[in-house]
Amino acid sequence: MKLSKVLLASTVTASSLLAHGLWLNSFEAQSHGSSLVTVGFGSGHNLTIEDSISDRNEFVSFDLTTPDGKTIVLKKPQRALEDIYNKDGLQIVDSNLAMQKITLGKESKEGTYSANFQTKEGIFTRYVNTKGETKFSTKAKDKIRDFKELISITKSTTYGKTYFVNKKFTEVKPAGHRLEIIPINDISRLYVGDTIKFKVLYDGKELKDGYMTATAALNKDDNALFSNLRKGQAKFVLTNFGQWKFSITKKKEVEGVIVQDTATATLNIK
Repeated sequence: MKLSKVLLASTVTASSLLAHGLWLNSFEAQSHGSSLVTVGFGSGHNLTIEDSISDRNEFVSFDLTTPDGKTIVLKKPQRALEDIYNKDGLQIVDSNLAMQKITLGKESKEGTYSANFQTKEGIFTRYVNTKGETKFSTKAKDKIRDFKELISITKSTTYGKTYFVNKKFTEVKPAGHRLEIIPINDISRLYVGDTIKFKVLYDGKELKDGYMTATAALNKDDNALFSNLRKGQAKFVLTNFGQWKFSITKKKEVEGVIVQDTATATLNIK
């Protein structure tokens, strides 16, 4: 049961309107003489593929970083797709997960690769309308027709990564995301019962406070595991095979607006 990759991503948690998580999946195969890695988005509540990308999610970037630091732009999920079929209660649409195949040949750089994305900043407004009712909106207050009184504004950004190793693990360098989770130990040589360690950065510096959570896809109904950050690091014991998701959210208030950044790490043990 060898750990071959760590997937990093982020979950939108500002409200039930944005309740679907968003992360990156990667799947490896070596049945054709070379290493094939399929990278794509995951969306929904459970790993690995549950739902398509919502049009609410707009992306600043989606790219692949090679071990030597080269950045290659990847194809982003599409928007405003039309139904393939929608009759008699049956709807068929494109899965729209931006799945892309990466082939690592003999001449490919050895080391740790990462696919990375960042969403555009989303807004979540909680307000009182003209009827005195508490409402929620993904619009700014000046664009809400029945707006009367502001309760709160949250601005959310989601960051995601998926790491995979070609032949040997190399040190992972920060991608420059405001919030990011970086594996410290060799993610190509982890087994059930081993400990995986992460470094957490916020604005390029070690995040000193907060905690990460971990849930397993095979035990999604179990309570989450928790790890407090110590000296900017978190660690978890891998108790079973399959896919795990590690999450962290950082909030701060800026001029009365809550700024929320979320990153999620998912790993697979073979």
